[in-house]
Amino acid sequence: MNVSELRFCANIDKEQEASKLDNYKPLSFPPPSDFVVSVDEHGNPLSKYGDSYWNFKAYGHCGFNFKRQQLSYENNHLLKQLMFLHLYHMPLFPGKIVSLGHIFKVLCKICKVADKHGISIDELYRLPLLATEVIKVTSPAQHLKLIWTLSSILREEKVLGWKIADLHFIEQLKKLRVPHIPIQHAYIPPRIWMSLIQSTERVMADFELNKNTFVDAWMWVFEAYKHNIEEGYSSVSPFINTKSVSYGDKKRGARCSYEGGIEAFYKDRGLDELLYRWLNESKHFTHKLNMMSEYLNLVRDAAFTYILAHSIQRVGEGLSLRSDCFQTDDDPNLGKVGLIVGETTKTDPDSDAYWVVPLSVERAVNILNYITQLRLRSTLESIDLEYTDNPYLMIGGLEPFSAHKAKKINQWSLGSVIIRYPLAFNRKDLMISEEDYKIAYQLTPRLTEKAWFKVGGIWSFSAHQLRRSLSVNLFASDVPGSVIQWMMKHKTLQQSYYYGRNYTRIRVNGEVTRAVMIEAYQTTVRNLVNITKSNLSEYIYATGENLMDSKVIKLISDGEHKKLKELVKKGLVGARQTLLGFCMVESCQYGGVESAVHCAGVDGRGPCKDAVFVKKNSKRLRQLQESNEEELKSIQENTPRHSKLKLENQAIEVFFHATSEKC
Repeated sequence: MNVSELRFCANIDKEQEASKLDNYKPLSFPPPSDFVVSVDEHGNPLSKYGDSYWNFKAYGHCGFNFKRQQLSYENNHLLKQLMFLHLYHMPLFPGKIVSLGHIFKVLCKICKVADKHGISIDELYRLPLLATEVIKVTSPAQHLKLIWTLSSILREEKVLGWKIADLHFIEQLKKLRVPHIPIQHAYIPPRIWMSLIQSTERVMADFELNKNTFVDAWMWVFEAYKHNIEEGYSSVSPFINTKSVSYGDKKRGARCSYEGGIEAFYKDRGLDELLYRWLNESKHFTHKLNMMSEYLNLVRDAAFTYILAHSIQRVGEGLSLRSDCFQTDDDPNLGKVGLIVGETTKTDPDSDAYWVVPLSVERAVNILNYITQLRLRSTLESIDLEYTDNPYLMIGGLEPFSAHKAKKINQWSLGSVIIRYPLAFNRKDLMISEEDYKIAYQLTPRLTEKAWFKVGGIWSFSAHQLRRSLSVNLFASDVPGSVIQWMMKHKTLQQSYYYGRNYTRIRVNGEVTRAVMIEAYQTTVRNLVNITKSNLSEYIYATGENLMDSKVIKLISDGEHKKLKELVKKGLVGARQTLLGFCMVESCQYGGVESAVHCAGVDGRGPCKDAVFVKKNSKRLRQLQESNEEELKSIQENTPRHSKLKLENQAIEVFFHATSEKC
């Protein structure tokens, strides 16, 4: 193979020139064991090819632990080659390192099947009968990923030098594949949802009541650690038995310690009741030492849960929130309306999006900001301006006595939080009653396929359930579908209807309903103003002509935003986001993502007069176009999916031409 074609495909998202990093370009494939495969956030070497663990935390992923798989030497060696090529060969790279996590899991399962039969994975294709076993060790939800991964590797056989499966083996897998119909995210019954919210409120309230006492103790521990580290003591904890410590150099300052140890410290500082009220008591010294960090993590996770439960955000959107995310908007009818400002992800990316929230969410945001600032001023690590200037709301433990350190949290699980803190989230309160069962079943009938879903069972939480539950409540309260689509940052109304399926007449607070609708209208007004007043090179009409009603333009130029909002309410004007930019009508029969074909006119009808292309979408559209091209290589021609992707790419070509972008 031509090694010169290999380049590290991921980005740190920092102002660093990738070509100057040690992990950028290998000189051979496979590379030598001392070749750097990952760097830290400062660009310093972190993991080498020969290491048993490749750390990619600077790229938003924990990394790949080869040792934990307990594979044979040969299959571990081949697995490393596969993962390296996925990282360095663009046709195999899925776009983000975090997406490689699923591929890694699938490949590990294949390696274990090969180990079981005493062969290496490059020999697997010679034993087609093992296709049955490979299918069995992967869940139905993984079967398509399995087939897609093996097909991709086969296409790159010349680059890799070997293959796992040939066409015959892959055909066997296709025949054995079990169709997977995913179960929709569950609707949380109101009683259980309220129990969850009340639990988070109790945790936050107790923290607010005791935070001064807690912070005084926290800072004493930090200063003690700092002193002992700076003085060069090997035992840096002030709670280790000082009699067993060798002081060595007598010129150093006295070692900072606390007489009586950790238990006495908690009691003397008035923290014992607080900590043991929320955390399980541990007899292990290290765990007792980490209790302060663990308690702060509980408060952080409770506040974050409260925000997600009221904002309809995805987890990734919540994790990207910064310290200044909470804002208010004064409405003449409702008064003050709470807003969360951040970045949307997935189907409708936007770097400056709004979510309407109750004003009570400000409390949770303030608590998270308090925790973040406390941790930033009690760390001995070097912190970049990115994390101190406008910090993320969700950060890990930076303090020297924390068991786990992270400047930014990239993954978060509500279910894990509930399990980890049983004293905060009482299992009895989360037990499914007959009424809970009835409500949840009506809204998510296929929940019966889950073993935990039964009367007397404990509700199994996921963060996305919060999103679905709030969307159902909005639908049930007669909030217009287009408004819910805006709230959920969906490209199509059909996506929002999917979340609201089977909704009953469960009504949310009327003030919340009105707040959501008014902010959606105000967003449309802001879009109209931006399109009209901004540089014409940024907003390009698909037909080349600005056909906006002169009355609307006059209202905007005169600053009559209130009158403009009335027109938006009546559906007379609009500015809905689409894949390519905006649609200037309130609704369109062609939907959202699908309307790209109609907007650009590649359906044979010519560009739509109501379509506006937004130049800042260029980077995202180029990435989508490249992704579509890769998928088209593996899809049979003349299928609906093939036709859709082909037309979508043609629409993107029209966009690039109209905005003078070279693709």
